[in-house]
Amino acid sequence: MTSTTATTSWKTAASAPWQRWSTWLWLALLGGLFILLFRNFLVRMFLIATDRWEGDWSHAIVIPFIAGYYIYQHRFDLLKRQRQIWWPGLVVMFLGIFSYSWWIYPGRNDMFQGYSMIIALFGMVLFLFGLKRMLILWFPVIYLTLAVKVSDRIWEQIAWKLQLIAAKSASLALDFVGAFMNLDASVEGSTIKISFMRDAVWVTESLNVAEACSGLRMLAAFVALGVAVAFLADRSWWQRMVMVCLTVPIAVMVNVGRVTALGLLQTVNKQWAAGDVHTFVGMLMLIPALLSFLLIGWILDRIMIRNEELDYAAGAKKAAFEFEPAPRVDPWPLGLSVLAGCLLAGLVGLSYGLFFACFRPALIGGVDNRPMVIGLFVIVVFVIVLGIVFLRRQLNRAAAPLRHQAAQAICCGVLLCAVSGLTFIVGSTKAVLIKKPVQMRLPMVSIPQQLGKWEMINDERLSDEVLEELRTKFYISRQYRDTTMTLSDPGSTIRFHVAYYTGTPDTVPHVPERCFVAAGLTPRGKEIVTLQMNKLLYTQTADGSFTAKSKLSLTPVRVPQLDIPATMFSYGSKNATSPDANVIYFFAANGKFLPTPDHVRFHGFSLTDEYSYYCKIEVGVNLVGDKDLAQQRVNDFLSDFLPQVMACLPDWVDVSQGRWPEDKGSAP
Repeated sequence: MTSTTATTSWKTAASAPWQRWSTWLWLALLGGLFILLFRNFLVRMFLIATDRWEGDWSHAIVIPFIAGYYIYQHRFDLLKRQRQIWWPGLVVMFLGIFSYSWWIYPGRNDMFQGYSMIIALFGMVLFLFGLKRMLILWFPVIYLTLAVKVSDRIWEQIAWKLQLIAAKSASLALDFVGAFMNLDASVEGSTIKISFMRDAVWVTESLNVAEACSGLRMLAAFVALGVAVAFLADRSWWQRMVMVCLTVPIAVMVNVGRVTALGLLQTVNKQWAAGDVHTFVGMLMLIPALLSFLLIGWILDRIMIRNEELDYAAGAKKAAFEFEPAPRVDPWPLGLSVLAGCLLAGLVGLSYGLFFACFRPALIGGVDNRPMVIGLFVIVVFVIVLGIVFLRRQLNRAAAPLRHQAAQAICCGVLLCAVSGLTFIVGSTKAVLIKKPVQMRLPMVSIPQQLGKWEMINDERLSDEVLEELRTKFYISRQYRDTTMTLSDPGSTIRFHVAYYTGTPDTVPHVPERCFVAAGLTPRGKEIVTLQMNKLLYTQTADGSFTAKSKLSLTPVRVPQLDIPATMFSYGSKNATSPDANVIYFFAANGKFLPTPDHVRFHGFSLTDEYSYYCKIEVGVNLVGDKDLAQQRVNDFLSDFLPQVMACLPDWVDVSQGRWPEDKGSAP
């Protein structure tokens, strides 16, 4: 008895869909319009992925290629399933588009913009291919969520807790190794302290302070890698779920190995745990992560015994698959379908506006009649339903290939209308969705080292690893002393830290709380306070702002206000062996003083601002646990130094009126 293996038929008259020019033309049209609609978010994510300060999200560029490869892997399985037009998918697509517009404004959240884009893509794929093919296509669409940067507020809570686990585990690993190398390790917060012999002297060093503030490194990249390994191989659903659930433990395990390796390197040479070696060790950890995922996959494959005869039969069936002939292209019906999609999208957009006008009728100029607005909303929704029913009946009468072409044309019309509508709204409101960087007037190092009774006693240069966490190179970190007091007097020395940010793709200022806690200190509380500058040093102008003289400027510099909202963070040692201390910080953002990162995100920038910047101004008072005294010392210090800082920052009046920056394309 002999058997013959069926040969593939992609070389026959009926070519595969991916070999037809019409397939690539539709892909270019739909893909191009989709990218054009969500271009602002995609540009922002590209900037984040390529930003030197956002290394944890550099994997986002690779995610779409992995999703595309998954579709290529399952191309035959897709063609074996019947293609359908599933109209509820169009509703999901509209939901994603309008959710995206909401999170642009007033929501102002990049993460939800990304998820809204994926919802729109999910709805479009569901509408064009139906439920049967969506059973395969759901993964590459959902996998794209791993390319969306999670909000720092959420991500830091997750990564920070995992970092604590990794730090304690690494400390145990170093203690175990120390049994053979005369080395002790302890952990305070997430900072690991290593005690060892160096040049016949017993020393204790902290393992890379920046590590303590960073959270779990490359967590998102490890998760994306583990999910890809789980789904790109032919495995059952329970094997994939096991591998997905193990992504986070493997990420923690690999991070423990990285920290342990850096700790051992530091005992040999402190420079080996910093700089390029530190970065190289971090990247090298992707190899054991990948090997761990492959090992788990190999073990799971051995647990489940596959039927090779069934696999061979499935492969033969796939090889014998016959493709449908290419559909005929008729421009006239396709044009009508595009127009129908545009009209449908326009009506849905009108209903979207009327929905909000039902709560605030004044949104419609000259209309203050709620019942009339509600009536208009109901009529528009009724027309939309009638339109969908009519389109569905018309498409059901056509042959399947023409019906699918019409559905693609409707999606083109919807996207075209959405692109036109969003572009019109952005243009008419003069909104700027991606802000330009604005250079400082003077470098931060220009701030005087001696001013009045204040004298600088230390000017700290931060390491590359700390700058990676600070995410800027425009900063000063100094200590000043009050020359009218002795060094032992409470509040005689001040820690002064200023950091400038502009052109950053994500507006999330770095704050000191977590770094203090990471160093093993205990938070005592946080509150909003009002700093009050010495009014004798400032002059009020006609517009309500103030000016002051600065040693850095020939003309007085503008100061938005003298009563400045700020955040006071109190902390102390865990066993209360030393007095508590306080640090006060606030932000100067586009000519406004704001107390918290959330205020910077939501109130720092106008939608119409072409440029944006923010500057963190942080003042710590040494040897002062009393909050009132600490605030008094900060008021005293900033009354002198705030004009010097404002002389370095862009004058927002000049920026708004186009007088600054002088070189429109210059960097900070």
